[in-house]
Amino acid sequence: MNILKTPIYYNIYSVSLIILLLLLTQPSFAAQENKTADKKQPPADLKITSDKMVAGKDQSMVEFTGNVKAVRADSILLADSLKVFFHTSKTQKEDQSNVKRILATGNVEYTEGARKAFSDQANYDTAEEILILTGEQTQARLLTGKSWISGKKITLFKTQDRVVVESSEKTRVEAFFDAEDQGGSL
Repeated sequence: MNILKTPIYYNIYSVSLIILLLLLTQPSFAAQENKTADKKQPPADLKITSDKMVAGKDQSMVEFTGNVKAVRADSILLADSLKVFFHTSKTQKEDQSNVKRILATGNVEYTEGARKAFSDQANYDTAEEILILTGEQTQARLLTGKSWISGKKITLFKTQDRVVVESSEKTRVEAFFDAEDQGGSL
């Protein structure tokens, strides 16, 4: 009977991966309180400032360009361009925001509480509460405190307190966990 011995670096890798998954999926206490306090909260208002805005009469989309800043609840989004897609009267459900999707491009910087994210593009689905950050020129990066993760695509499932980071053909996913960050999830 042959016993296959696993090299030590595979064990270290496995333990690191488990710790990473635990840190990334650990919800914050404030998020837990908000979710349990009221499952059906009214949609948050969205305030946008920019250098220019273009909207068509029959379109369900408005585009903002130049030094765009969008503020919603405790989130701030900065970008070169921002497109806001709206529900039509046929697609909007009761107690749902009239904003269907937000697409930000160019030098995207997103801040929500202690989290900061940087990417070339951000795509946010308001109904599913999924934020997808992608990087073409540079990797998308998510920071909490001094800890960070980066990859070609970072998907934040906000209602599930879950993050998925994907690599590209050229670059792998990278992560750094600061020893002084106490229980902070990315």
